[in-house]
Amino acid sequence: MKKRQKTLIVSMTSGKGGVGKTFVTTNLAATLARQGKNVLVVDCDLGLANIDIMLGINPEVTLKDAVFGNLHLRDVIVAAPGGFDLIPASSGIREMAQLLFEKIQYLKDMLTELEGYDVILLDTGAGMSEIVLQFNLLAGRNIIVINREITSLTDAYAMVKVMHQSFGRRSFCIITNNVSSAREGENIFKNINTICQRFLGFPLSWLGNIRYDEMIPKAILRQEIPVCQAPSSRVAMDFEAVGKALAG
Repeated sequence: MKKRQKTLIVSMTSGKGGVGKTFVTTNLAATLARQGKNVLVVDCDLGLANIDIMLGINPEVTLKDAVFGNLHLRDVIVAAPGGFDLIPASSGIREMAQLLFEKIQYLKDMLTELEGYDVILLDTGAGMSEIVLQFNLLAGRNIIVINREITSLTDAYAMVKVMHQSFGRRSFCIITNNVSSAREGENIFKNINTICQRFLGFPLSWLGNIRYDEMIPKAILRQEIPVCQAPSSRVAMDFEAVGKALAG
């Protein structure tokens, strides 16, 4: 009997908003799909979902229909541009933004029942709400997206600290986004890694840089995925390296 391959569940999170977490999630998903992986993205920003908008998708059903209706998560999966699948969420729904713990657990149980995927990327909301923390705990690997802003670093460190001190997590991956050069990204990572080693006693793992490219905002405005529209661009090369690092 063939052994079932274990799905890697990855949370894509950040201490603060505006660091490009959803941009990183969608482009990483498309890159992993190009590398031969079966990938599912779950929009876990339950109150302010926006992946469907970024990708130009108008879903008929969303996570809300699985949490409060009679559908399973597999019933709300849609094919996304870029070769991966998507579970969209809803925006501006109070009940979704303030899910009770029992509903969060119900959602987590359905996520673990999904089959057929090599990687599931959970695109969480920013901050440290109970919903965000629970999705991070569900994931076997936590990726924190940061940029050059000092608040991005301090909030990312706060996230690592809470996950470690409250839940015992000691393994976190970092992606430095929107940097001008590889050197800048490396210096940003060294800063937060030094702080974690000094005050928490363990190092972080660096998956790599995503360098700024002037084609990125133009592609986003057109609701396109940059790595698909410009597969030979430096942003595509950066995501290719991050995808290989994640797989490794």
